[in-house]
Amino acid sequence: MVTPNGPFPPETAEENYEAFTSNETLYDRLHHLENRTNVEYEELGETWQGRPIPYAKVGSGDFHIFHTNQQHGDEQPATEAALRVLRDLGNGQGRSDILDELTIHFLVRHNPDGWAPADDNETPTRSNGRPDDICHDGPYFGRNQCGPVDPNRQHYFQFDAETLAEVDPDAFDPEIGIPDENPSPETQAMIDKVEEVDADLIVDWHTQFTYHDQNCDMVNVSLAWPFNSHAPDEAVDLSKQVAGAFWDGVQGRANGNASIFPGGTSANICRNAYGVAGRGSVLVEQRGQAPQLNNASNGRIIRHSLNMYERLHEEAASGDLTDRDPDYADGLWDVGRNWFWRDLPSADLDEEVEEYWEEHLNSH
Repeated sequence: MVTPNGPFPPETAEENYEAFTSNETLYDRLHHLENRTNVEYEELGETWQGRPIPYAKVGSGDFHIFHTNQQHGDEQPATEAALRVLRDLGNGQGRSDILDELTIHFLVRHNPDGWAPADDNETPTRSNGRPDDICHDGPYFGRNQCGPVDPNRQHYFQFDAETLAEVDPDAFDPEIGIPDENPSPETQAMIDKVEEVDADLIVDWHTQFTYHDQNCDMVNVSLAWPFNSHAPDEAVDLSKQVAGAFWDGVQGRANGNASIFPGGTSANICRNAYGVAGRGSVLVEQRGQAPQLNNASNGRIIRHSLNMYERLHEEAASGDLTDRDPDYADGLWDVGRNWFWRDLPSADLDEEVEEYWEEHLNSH
């Protein structure tokens, strides 16, 4: 039995995504911002299903932050927050301190095809909309890979085969090499735009399932930076400074509770790829998978996004960000994370917490 008002909606709840911005409404709002504010809007080509890939920017500063939201179509809260940030900064809101120092880029909804089913109140998908009969060979996934792909596994297209063989020798297949075409046009659009604007920092916004820490408190946000050893020290330090700022921006605010995401080192994912390329790169994983929570992933989760956006932009503009000690992020590892129980309360809760603590405290 699920505890009333607990962390999960009842299993009998109907699937409902009406609280979120549809693709059509998203494009309309971005056109409106372009016409009425200082936001610049551009369509970076089309998805496999013919939808525009929506990009926007605001500000004129020399430090370039590139946010990519909703690479996975079912991970939507940061997109809602990004629209509010664009609205407020585009209108000025007295934030010349930010707009004069930063240029803030948004791939507002990286994967519109993945979100599209939700516009009809059906389950959105993690992958993009590549047709089932379209195939390619991939160095990470082998021969004859067909159909929809995960946009967050295609960032290696910014490298040549020699570089990949060096930075990811255990995963890269040199016999296949780099295909001629990226199976995610959405990701290729990001790669090209990041290179064009020479972004200093990439922030990759996702959602995850529901986890708890060693005290059995629910985790709202998990953070990570490039873990590939070939990422230059300068890029890793900037990434860790940003992770520290995000931690301070969410921990204890709106019941925020953060952890470090135990990600891998593969150079095909966003966080590691841009780190290897010499850019700051941070992964943000928030609680709020659409199929798990539906409309319940609105509200407070978006507030956490807004708090983190605000903290990053203010610290980057003021210079406080680069004054942070990168090693601060290393000290955050001992906040553990594990699956949250769906059925609460548990009769063996204390015993389970103790076992979890013994197993995971020193596992990172």
